[in-house]
Amino acid sequence: MLIGGVSFVPMNLPYTFPVPPVTIRIPYALPGLLLPLLLLLLAPIGRPAAAASAPDVFSSASLSASLDSLMQASYFSDEHFAVPSGTETRSGFPLQFVPQYSDSVYAARIEALNRKTPFNLTYNNHVKGFIRVYAVDKRIATTKILGLTRIYFPMFEAALARHNVPADMKYLAIVESALNPTAVSRAGAKGLWQFMYGTGSRYGLESSSFIEDRFNPRKASDAAARHLRDLYNIYGDWFLALAAYNSGPGNVNKAIRKARAASGSSGNRDYWTIWRYLPAETRGYVPAFIAVHYIMNYHREHNLEPLLPGFLYRDIESVEVRRPVSFERVSLTLGLPIEDLRFLNPQYKIGFVPAGNTAKGELRIPEQYARVFSDRENDLYDPVVTALDIPEGITDTAEVVPDVSPLQPSPPARITTHRVAKGETAASIARRYGISIRELAELNGLGGRMLIQRGQRLSIATTDTGSRKNSGRDVRYHRVRRGETLSDIASEYRISVRRLAEWNRISNKKIIRTGQKLRVSP
Repeated sequence: MLIGGVSFVPMNLPYTFPVPPVTIRIPYALPGLLLPLLLLLLAPIGRPAAAASAPDVFSSASLSASLDSLMQASYFSDEHFAVPSGTETRSGFPLQFVPQYSDSVYAARIEALNRKTPFNLTYNNHVKGFIRVYAVDKRIATTKILGLTRIYFPMFEAALARHNVPADMKYLAIVESALNPTAVSRAGAKGLWQFMYGTGSRYGLESSSFIEDRFNPRKASDAAARHLRDLYNIYGDWFLALAAYNSGPGNVNKAIRKARAASGSSGNRDYWTIWRYLPAETRGYVPAFIAVHYIMNYHREHNLEPLLPGFLYRDIESVEVRRPVSFERVSLTLGLPIEDLRFLNPQYKIGFVPAGNTAKGELRIPEQYARVFSDRENDLYDPVVTALDIPEGITDTAEVVPDVSPLQPSPPARITTHRVAKGETAASIARRYGISIRELAELNGLGGRMLIQRGQRLSIATTDTGSRKNSGRDVRYHRVRRGETLSDIASEYRISVRRLAEWNRISNKKIIRTGQKLRVSP
């Protein structure tokens, strides 16, 4: 259907997307016999290789499948986005039409973008294939990604500016994760910027029992900006930096050597001249980046309007947490839905913020709750209420996006409070609760020397693998230490002596003995 020279495709009708031939300008003086040879040499650039459908190839087909799986993930469920009403979009197009354009229009628009960016943006069939995925095949996914840019792009731009990386590099995160902060690839890359463990560790991203900094949008964005700047300093070309970000500097160096050997020149340090020598996945990586760059700037011309997520970047504040606290406790104290805490803080793997003397925790919450947090912060750290079970069903929050698979569910964590007794060490306390010293130190912000003091309160995170009572809480016990009285024990667990005596059927004489096991919870 043609309207004013623009083709439209109803969203529910099948449509075959044409693949035009590659246009090559050849000087008239070029001998005719060289033309077939030239076309043969350039053919891989104009047309995807036969292996493009293989799982390890980043192609338009694999991207389409990835976005399909993404739409099944809870993180992208429709309930999190505001669906527009009416029959006409802000662009003036009817809702059911999908505009498409000629090659000359795409090329002209990309050239206009190219004049405003340090990237060498070009248009070819690979780019066209990725544009089709975002603009035609997976339009709903694209509208949700457009909405999520309101959350993440201001954060990306700030991090990129700090390290003198072009602001347009923010589009890389869409290629990497479709703006899913909990994306996990089958190779183990995680987060918005898809860091592998080793690379993330080099840039200060912590991965431990409680924290996954690769899921932390702010920290991961800063690490990505530093990494990209380092790669640019090696190659002096942003597309080569992108290729190295995807496949590693070793593969880029190898491709450069092969290109130089094939041409007999020492100057082949351009992405398109080494394109055919790169790994199959990386050959589709930069074209996808160009397509995303185009769609984000011309989405209205394609009748794509953002579906806004429930939280916008300007509605969120970061608050500092001084002591360990569970999401459940924050939810109960502030009246903030626990699902919102998970959405805004995916870096905390089991719904618990480890913080202590040497490390403060960061919590992102809607701004309307920031004043409540300030007024009631001390209530969060009350040992009586911090010793709560994290609700059953909390798992790691990975979602499926480009070549990703869900993580195995993490067992629910249970947080209790332990008061250090005379003679106890970090090692003995860790053994008592069946956890590692590292976990104990991390949760309580202990330094490398693991120094603790008598009377100090420590948070203990244990995994409940046994049965639960109907109340959702395990019965806890305390073994009486030498010299302890009922009053001491009641004070340690913030309960009354009367209740402690009732739970343990202790007579009015309240006599206890060393080594006796006492019940200290309902």
